[in-house]
Amino acid sequence: MTDRIPLARTDIGVAETAGVSRVMESGRLALGEEMREFEQAIADYHDVAGAVMVNSGTSGLMISLHSLGVGSGDEVIMPALTFVGTVNAILAVGATAILVDVDRDSANIDPNRIKDAISARTRTVMPVHLYGLPAPMSEILDVARAHKLTVVEDACEAIGADYGGKKMGSFGDAGVFGFYPNKSLTTGEGGMVISNDSSLLARCRAMVNQGRGEEPNPIVGYSLRGSELSAAIGRAQLASLDARISERQRIAQRYIDAFTAIPEVHLLSPSSPRSWFTFPVLLPDGVDRDRVKGQLAKQGIASAEYFPAIQTLSGYRDRIRMSGDLSASEDIGQRVLCLPFWRGVEAHIPEIVESLADSL
Repeated sequence: MTDRIPLARTDIGVAETAGVSRVMESGRLALGEEMREFEQAIADYHDVAGAVMVNSGTSGLMISLHSLGVGSGDEVIMPALTFVGTVNAILAVGATAILVDVDRDSANIDPNRIKDAISARTRTVMPVHLYGLPAPMSEILDVARAHKLTVVEDACEAIGADYGGKKMGSFGDAGVFGFYPNKSLTTGEGGMVISNDSSLLARCRAMVNQGRGEEPNPIVGYSLRGSELSAAIGRAQLASLDARISERQRIAQRYIDAFTAIPEVHLLSPSSPRSWFTFPVLLPDGVDRDRVKGQLAKQGIASAEYFPAIQTLSGYRDRIRMSGDLSASEDIGQRVLCLPFWRGVEAHIPEIVESLADSL
């Protein structure tokens, strides 16, 4: 059954359609000019040395870790509250994921918990800019540099967001974006690695193309390339990204204003600037989230549980290590509910908020 008010809608228009047609007419569907232009445009937008297109954000995280030499026996510190793609990338390179708790107000990784989790085997910190809200990168980088650790930013939900005037993804040794259809910038499927390290970029470029790069001897690699069709869509999307983010910020403010009438529903750092991947709320403690979702669904209103804490997922319990108390991530993961968020949803916000209030 199709929801009357869906969770997300892909914002595709004439420019994206024209880009796809341009590729089809060219006859070049892989490793062509569209991808080179898209990579360069992304690098320029983030003011970094270069970018490598991949087939997903998870692939981008994985090859970033590979290219930094992270592997078996190494530890990567990450927030306990995130999409499973973050931990999947760490496990894929044979490293151990060390989960630390998040800040209760922002749901982003707590820099003080990073310090407590560092061991002799720690190689990398992987902060996540959850829901498009920037993690505190100045504090995270201070900790990482003090302990000679690399930093890979999981910015899959945060393209276009900035922190102190600098774009997310451009702070660490590598930054990674995901371009799934529900993101602020979509290519259908796809992702991007950005960096100021030319050697890392060269390794990533080879690794996504079966290990074949500029060097005469190939390295072990994968088939994780982006496509010309996806790149053409991405170029069109990037050209309108700032305007779409401004629009998403206006939509978010409409939600924030509406929720002032329901103080028992908690908003995560509502005054903090972000690129707004989705609109998360925390239901009051003790409220049955499944019942709330069901009541909304009866009204044709979609909602989603983004995201359960990783340590609560049975498939990961034996494959991760927990550092300290993770109660904030677990609490948020049990109470969070994401509401419809797309261009045009503004007309439905009063109904969505009223329906949520009635279901509490």
